[in-house]
Amino acid sequence: MANRKSRDSTYIFKVLLIGEAAVGKTSLTMKFIHGKFKSDYLLTVGMEPYSKYVKLGEDMVTLSIWDIAGQQRFDVFRTMFFRGAKAALLVFDLTRPATLNKLQDWHDDLIKNAGKDVITILVGNKNDLVDLRSIPKKDALAYAKKIKALAYIETSAKTGENVNDSFHMITKKLVEKAKNRFG
Repeated sequence: MANRKSRDSTYIFKVLLIGEAAVGKTSLTMKFIHGKFKSDYLLTVGMEPYSKYVKLGEDMVTLSIWDIAGQQRFDVFRTMFFRGAKAALLVFDLTRPATLNKLQDWHDDLIKNAGKDVITILVGNKNDLVDLRSIPKKDALAYAKKIKALAYIETSAKTGENVNDSFHMITKKLVEKAKNRFG
């Protein structure tokens, strides 16, 4: 149903993908939107917006997905993209511990600019690289609990494992929250 217009949607939500450079944010977005994986994406400059229509029961939901650049040189203006976000996938690379450690700065900026009610999911990407994995699941789960994330999900943009699940989980929670607010 990707040809539906956003005006036909019951809900429209801004969802961010945030985290350090090269953790797979663009790859996750492309896998979810187009079902494709490329190993040679160029680094995102600033922000790249995408839309995806998701049917959830009787509701049509438009996800306005904002893939935020992870390079430090974009720090200055990056946080303006956070405004109005209802949810975020905080993405780190399971093979690079520094990418999980740096998420605290991302999370702090998110809360400061999008508000404390923003829904988050912690996403450990690249779980297909089993031999290179260097972050224990218990560490990721502890961090997810610390930031009060809705969930912790391990994904692979390459194989597609749990990619759709992470976006659908956040969509379902956003709709539930909206219905409770207006219902």
